[in-house]
Amino acid sequence: MLKLSQQQLIELVKVGIWGTPLDTTLFRSSHVDWDEILSLCDQQTIVGIVSDAISLMPQPLRPPKSKYFQFIKKTSEIENENIRLYDAIPNLVSELEKDGIKPMVLKGQGVGLCYRNPYRRTSGDVDLFIGFDANRYFKAKETVERLGGKVGEKTKDYRRHAAYILNDVIVELHGDIQLTISKLFDNTFHSWMVKCFNNEEWVRKKAGDTHLYMPPYRFDAIFIFAHALNHYMTSGLGIRQICDWMCYLNKYHDKIDVALLQRDLEELGLTKFWKIFGSMAVLCFGMDKSKMPLFDEQFLNKGDRILRHIFITGNFGCLQRKKQQVSGNKVLKKLKTFYGQLFVYWDNLWLFPCETFYCFNYFVVKGIKDLKKGI
Repeated sequence: MLKLSQQQLIELVKVGIWGTPLDTTLFRSSHVDWDEILSLCDQQTIVGIVSDAISLMPQPLRPPKSKYFQFIKKTSEIENENIRLYDAIPNLVSELEKDGIKPMVLKGQGVGLCYRNPYRRTSGDVDLFIGFDANRYFKAKETVERLGGKVGEKTKDYRRHAAYILNDVIVELHGDIQLTISKLFDNTFHSWMVKCFNNEEWVRKKAGDTHLYMPPYRFDAIFIFAHALNHYMTSGLGIRQICDWMCYLNKYHDKIDVALLQRDLEELGLTKFWKIFGSMAVLCFGMDKSKMPLFDEQFLNKGDRILRHIFITGNFGCLQRKKQQVSGNKVLKKLKTFYGQLFVYWDNLWLFPCETFYCFNYFVVKGIKDLKKGI
């Protein structure tokens, strides 16, 4: 059973995402702790979405002015950051195209365009997929560095992933995409990606004087979900990532071949995950079930468990990481992280036992390798 403040937050998310009328029951007859709700918004990176919902609430039910101004201030900062990123992307894409590289916008700002108000989605960095050709990936790095990009800590060329700070914008270049969910998924995802990019038409959108390219609908419907699932299985998942997936399916449901989607999910071993998360999207977050492919309400109880897990871990596992912070040598830090992550895997074990064992083994092996490397 969710806490009252969590139930209220979910209701506000539904209103903010879909623009539907507020169910006032939770707010008229019950205490509303707006400090707690704002804290939950920060943990789940959904302040802008909830701010939208508050603006649609009946005046007597809105938070006190002092608290409402806090929502407005944070939302204004989110909007300004989105404006900055949406301005920066076309310029960077144009420079890359001059060097013969046609990048594809992944996740983030691309998914933001699916929201009722794209500028209210909390932004992160700019993710660009360069393609699987290693030479093109390193050429893209040269272009960003020529433009003044400074290499960030997350750069790992051995898996073709580079992070830069360019004009105060974090830009990540991807020459490959790696996720960890299950043995079957890990063994089939790369070949499936290549098949999608080779056989499906890229999505083209106008942006100022240039055009942005985004992944094919077939790819993004699964990738946005799989990226969120990867975080759920290995660190922690936030409501914002669920909103990303729901908003994408809501906007492009008529572009998705459901029969092909079902075959792809089976090939990647994601069908049961999809149905559990899908039941949560419809029955907890109010998504129109006609726009959720393969909706199956029999998985609701498992969806409820995932929702509780989301509130415990926070977006990208921020609450877990906070518990794991410790000063001292690297071995102690790794042990603290290991202990803190045990909960994540233990909780997942009851829903996805085989996949959880696989991810836990990956986590342990990677931790040992990092220790040997002195990371």
